[in-house]
Amino acid sequence: MGKKFKVSRKTKKIILGGCIGAMVVLFAGLFVYLHIADTNTLGRKISIYGLDVSKLTVDKAEQKILKDFRGRKVSFQEDGAVVYETTLGDLGYDLNEEALQTQLTELQKTREANRKLFATQEDQKISYEIKKNEEQEKNALQESNFGNKDRTASVDASIQYDEKQKKFTLTNDVQGNQIDAARIQTYVDQSLDSLFPTQLLGGEIKLVMGNDVYQQPSVTASDDMQNKLSQLNEELNKYRSSKVTYTLGSETEVVDAATIESWLQISSDSISVDQDAIKTYVQDLATKYNTIYVPRTFHTSYGNDVTVSDNEYGFQIDQDGELQQLLKDIASGSEVSRDPVYSISAMQRNGSDDLAGSYIEVSLDNQHLWLYKDGVLVTETDIVSGAPKAGRETYRGAWPIAYKASPYNLSSSEYGYNVTVKYWMPFVYGQGLHDASWQSSFGGNRYKSGAGSHGCINLPTDQAALIYNTIDGGYPIIIY
Repeated sequence: MGKKFKVSRKTKKIILGGCIGAMVVLFAGLFVYLHIADTNTLGRKISIYGLDVSKLTVDKAEQKILKDFRGRKVSFQEDGAVVYETTLGDLGYDLNEEALQTQLTELQKTREANRKLFATQEDQKISYEIKKNEEQEKNALQESNFGNKDRTASVDASIQYDEKQKKFTLTNDVQGNQIDAARIQTYVDQSLDSLFPTQLLGGEIKLVMGNDVYQQPSVTASDDMQNKLSQLNEELNKYRSSKVTYTLGSETEVVDAATIESWLQISSDSISVDQDAIKTYVQDLATKYNTIYVPRTFHTSYGNDVTVSDNEYGFQIDQDGELQQLLKDIASGSEVSRDPVYSISAMQRNGSDDLAGSYIEVSLDNQHLWLYKDGVLVTETDIVSGAPKAGRETYRGAWPIAYKASPYNLSSSEYGYNVTVKYWMPFVYGQGLHDASWQSSFGGNRYKSGAGSHGCINLPTDQAALIYNTIDGGYPIIIY
């Protein structure tokens, strides 16, 4: 057995004193360390928006925060794949350094005033001020930065005329994937603005791109477009269902569906009519069927044709009025049968023939008159017309009988006569048909002598009565 080693009491005191001294030194060192760590820094166990800034001075904490914010990764995902990566700094985002330093300084002062021996982990949210370079953001968000993906433009909803279906159809709008510069910038700004209050710093920011960032169709299918489509097809069907038949006695002129169709001007979403073409049609109609104020060729009772230039009997189409009426008729969707719109109308007509077998014919050279009604000779008689001299000659031409009067007083201060006749039927410029009891006979060359009238056509009383009772005002008379 060995010898037992015995520690003296003095030695024990020395050892105990050394331990106590070591502990004092250790605690003193700890307090020095804590003092150093807490003095002029943000303190221990502190993070800002999740970023550890423990034991960093305000300046170093500021630089760390700025570096983390500016370098924070932003990725854009489209159709499940990352198409573009950048950073907040490259997007033109930054923090106001002056405002950040002020906030950090205030935070340091607050923590110094509330220094604890044993610190616990704290994550601070401080106020911040975002700065943004709009031009830099715009450049960073150009479509060319988002990969080589084939992009298609949006298609507007539209109404189109389908030549095969012969009707208007609606093409719906189609959403494309071309990036809209303003929309993606708004999307980025709104996304980041909503993120920053809770996640100013930290990991990657993932932005998912969708229709919100694409160029939108400027016109979308709507109830208004459906209503317009229905209205256009209804209008088109009305034009195609319209028919206008002009009645010109026993003759007709027809504006059929094919003619109306040729007048339509159909664009992608509208219908109009070619008014110039319709105006030309009306002009041609007037040229064909106007019978007044144009030289009149007349087939006489002698079998030959004569032409009278002073023609004031017949029909004249009111071209402006007819144009407006025709525009209404072809848009009505109805079948219309009517006379043309006239500015001047005669008694009757059969196509371009405005006599239709009812007229008074007078040959001045032969001093003879014929009365026809409905193609039948009612009577014929010799006459005495105006003397063939200036101021007394009977006018040649075609006119309507203005009216009838019985009896009637004829007078002239210029020629000095005042006489009452039984049957008065004026036609133009004060001249007319009437009985002339003072004439001893009719026909021959008596009109060339003193028996000639002052322009009127003198008739035997019985013939004047027959003619008077057969005709009405408006009856045509042709004098040649």
